[in-house]
Amino acid sequence: MPVKVTLTNIERATAAWGEAMPSWVRLLAAAADATNQRKAGEKISRNASYVSRIINRDYAGSYEEAERLVRAAWGNEDVLCPVWNESIPLASCMNNRRRKGAPKNTFEHLYDGACPNCPNNTDIASEARLQETEACAA
Repeated sequence: MPVKVTLTNIERATAAWGEAMPSWVRLLAAAADATNQRKAGEKISRNASYVSRIINRDYAGSYEEAERLVRAAWGNEDVLCPVWNESIPLASCMNNRRRKGAPKNTFEHLYDGACPNCPNNTDIASEARLQETEACAA
């Protein structure tokens, strides 16, 4: 009877990415090994399929966005926030600038004014590319 060999997510990522595997992919694979792909996906507001495709280097979308999500969730990185004039977690930075709806308090008003032009705002480039794509399609 054949024996089923199960690879860890780190082993899959290493096979797919080789020596050029970015550290953020290793973070994602390690998180998926520590729990599972579904739970790792939930932490970055994505599903298990998304996690699997990133780990297996089979994702057709933006790896830049995946990197931002992973670094915010597990990278323990801080950025200098112009609103606070001190370091805040990258995850908080992303949550503050991606917040939906009208501002409800003073700080949300401050973020609305500062985040669109903030050097930490990596969403600006994505929005510009999207607008260029829409203009070309028109």
